Amino acid sequence: MAMRKIKLFLTLFLCAACVVPSIHAGAVTINRDPISEGDDREETSNVDTKIDEDITVVPDDPEIVNAVEPADIVFVVDSTGSMAPYIQNVADNIEAFSKYLEEKTVEHMEGKEVKVKPRMAVVEYKDITYDGKDSTVVHTVGGSPWHTSTEEMVKTLQDVKANIKDGDGGDNPETVLDALGYVVDGKTFDFGEDAHKFVIVLSDSEYKVENNFGYTESSMFQELKEQNINMSVITEPHHYDIYKSIVDETDSQKHFFDIESPTFSEDLKKLADVIFTTIINERSHEIKTIKVTCKGDNTIKVGNTAELKAVILPETVTGKKVTWNVSDKDVASIEVSEDTLTCKVTGLKEGTAKVEASTEDGAFTGSYDITVFDPEGISVAIEISKGDIRVTPAKKTIAKKKSFNIKVALTEEFKEDKEEEEIDDIWESNVDSVTYRSNKSSVASVNAKGKVTGKKKGKAIITTTVILADNSEFKYKTTVYVK
Repeated sequence: MAMRKIKLFLTLFLCAACVVPSIHAGAVTINRDPISEGDDREETSNVDTKIDEDITVVPDDPEIVNAVEPADIVFVVDSTGSMAPYIQNVADNIEAFSKYLEEKTVEHMEGKEVKVKPRMAVVEYKDITYDGKDSTVVHTVGGSPWHTSTEEMVKTLQDVKANIKDGDGGDNPETVLDALGYVVDGKTFDFGEDAHKFVIVLSDSEYKVENNFGYTESSMFQELKEQNINMSVITEPHHYDIYKSIVDETDSQKHFFDIESPTFSEDLKKLADVIFTTIINERSHEIKTIKVTCKGDNTIKVGNTAELKAVILPETVTGKKVTWNVSDKDVASIEVSEDTLTCKVTGLKEGTAKVEASTEDGAFTGSYDITVFDPEGISVAIEISKGDIRVTPAKKTIAKKKSFNIKVALTEEFKEDKEEEEIDDIWESNVDSVTYRSNKSSVASVNAKGKVTGKKKGKAIITTTVILADNSEFKYKTTVYVK
């Protein structure tokens, strides 16, 4: 009978408090019904309005605001004995913080006006080694951890403050990693698929690594990074260095804020700016498209190669990696560079093959068609003879370390009465390649572009070979004297 009375008392007490607790993997989930319209719950009257001074209200006109970015923000709040005034400070300013985020706009790199649509949640924590393994609390409203309004957030923060007891937390360090464990466990918080994710830790003390999930500082840092969760900390300045082990070390300076700041509202505004800047930066580093370009002609002979390049846009994207595939491996083979962004295609047999480059997640793909022809199976009508090509100079005397270029061109007689475009077409269709070779490179060397350089005193013969489309060859000689 006595036991029934105790159970009845507990039930009445919990109903009166409008909360329904349940155990969730070591944490208590406190659920509250949403605040209905006209609810006479106490409202805070000492909201610091300084944060509103610089707000420019922009209407939700699709012509003005054409990109709305969702942001899921989890406040991880130390709820031990000394935290009451700091929690009140956040409650007093959370409405202005949210309003500033929602009403601020900025022009994105693509010319779009961007606004932020935030959702907020609260996890409170103490010291699980002193207050018990279920002392971490996830607050929910209507069964969801996401608060539908700033009024709901204020109410939750007031509840957290009201439940603080002297002596909570035991010794100074608290177990923030346990609270973060629920943020990253993939079960407690259903982060939006396209949402930018943020955690804001509020604490006036150091932390312990003990938690119900087995995380270390480094593994928690890695988990936050892998899930792309951005963390900021509001704490006492002498604790900044302690929290750096779990905050992004590459940009940690802008993610710390003074919990005792006399201008706390301005600091919250700066925090909102950090969130906004992070969102814009994340979007600017997301892949928008990929295309494949070819260095040279997309038609190659059997045995010849073409170089393809994957171009990922925007250029601000970091860590670019792609995978390559060829549609017909009998027609062409591919050799991928170490950075994966270029690909050498070799013609194997006559035909056409599509070469594709895809982002690592497969979300974006670009392609390029390569045509391979076999010159032995093609009858080519050659329009030029050896006499139609002039190679100059026939003789040249140079000093050591001096250079000159061999020039290969159609003769003026051949070009007579022909348009420049026609001349270019004839050269392209008749001439396959031009090569250069020195019989004495120790006297005079020549590079692939026909640049001859004197090395030492003597005589050398440079042979210029013009290879035609039908595989026939014309050879020309240049005598070089080095003095």
